Amino acid sequence: MMRILLATACGGKKNKGRMAAIDLYKSSRIKAVFNRKDGADFAVLSAKYGLIFPDKIIKNYEQILDSKSAKKILPQVKDFIYPYDLVIFFKGGSREEYRELVKEAANSLKKPLILIGNRNQEDIGKLEEVITRCTTKDFHDLKDIAPSIEIYNLP
Repeated sequence: MMRILLATACGGKKNKGRMAAIDLYKSSRIKAVFNRKDGADFAVLSAKYGLIFPDKIIKNYEQILDSKSAKKILPQVKDFIYPYDLVIFFKGGSREEYRELVKEAANSLKKPLILIGNRNQEDIGKLEEVITRCTTKDFHDLKDIAPSIEIYNLP
């Protein structure tokens, strides 16, 4: 069975205080992606903390990912994705820096990566199909599932 990580970028709007990451971020996108994880592990790509599981207790922060902070958290992101066979990143609503960071981490490890999603919730309904197909290693015509799909490092 393939170990799959489903991830998405953090959100700018946050609740105040210390709490589980899934509760800290106010983004409906994060919760919608989490609700479609369908057997995959789920993580949020935080500009401050790197990739974090939804139950990790973190404190609210104000930080946007830029090239300097991306360089700083790249080792953590690589360590986090290392045990997985494949990474699916929901890119809808994320800035280019988040997508580039995930691509750089995956490419450096030759890790299969699938990016999916445009604008905020577009193609979110296709996540389950992508996860199911990847779980069964059915990579044939994966790009046909949604026009937003980008595929890297697939065997």
